[in-house]
Amino acid sequence: MKYKILRIIILAGMSCALSGCITGGAAFGLGAGSLHETVMTEKKKNAPPPVYGPPQIIYRIDDNRYFTLENYTRCENGQTFYNNKAKGIHFPISPGSGYLFKGRLFWLSSRDDYLAFPFTRDTNKAVCAVSEKGCKNLITVTVDGGKTRRAIDYGYYTKTPTSDTKDYDMVVTDDGFYMIEYSLPDRAPYAAHADKWTFKPSKETIYSHGHIYPGVTGPEYQPQLDFDVSHVVQSKMKCDRRLEPVQP
Repeated sequence: MKYKILRIIILAGMSCALSGCITGGAAFGLGAGSLHETVMTEKKKNAPPPVYGPPQIIYRIDDNRYFTLENYTRCENGQTFYNNKAKGIHFPISPGSGYLFKGRLFWLSSRDDYLAFPFTRDTNKAVCAVSEKGCKNLITVTVDGGKTRRAIDYGYYTKTPTSDTKDYDMVVTDDGFYMIEYSLPDRAPYAAHADKWTFKPSKETIYSHGHIYPGVTGPEYQPQLDFDVSHVVQSKMKCDRRLEPVQP
């Protein structure tokens, strides 16, 4: 199966092109729980600790490589880990649940060191979702095999960040990743906009305006794309709710 985008055109009804709404290159670290989607609530005294479900595969690349959801109580929370069973690789790639991404993911990369993965805000839990401005969704990036993780944002500010991801395709390759937004529900290529970020490690961690360099450059508008995704075994995130634990 060929995955093609030809003569990408933004519909006149859109308020702005996606590239015009992105703060290009804006990035920040994933340390100290800064990106965890939690609601600040007062913990009950003497409340028992939560029971977590067993690790489960939510996205499979091939027989050896896959992403697992771990430390979760429901499919919508927890952390996402990258795994390569053949090489004994297992590390966190996102502080949130990958299941929240409702778009399609096409993994065409063969690398374990350069990775990008969608970190989607939970509409029901994200504080920014109820703010006047709303949220932007994120992509977590590592260019050193998970030793450090950074993030870039994409799309528009929205009050429904989870459901809005259904309009996106993400394509990850050896040299970067693409975010493709569709303006029509049938994913018509003439109503799509594609941007590319390129993996580019740098010894400089701080760049212009004091931002932390995310390990990628971009976005760059892509007027035409042509991918062969015939070997992709999974394009949508999955989560088995039967594995959600019963809380005490």
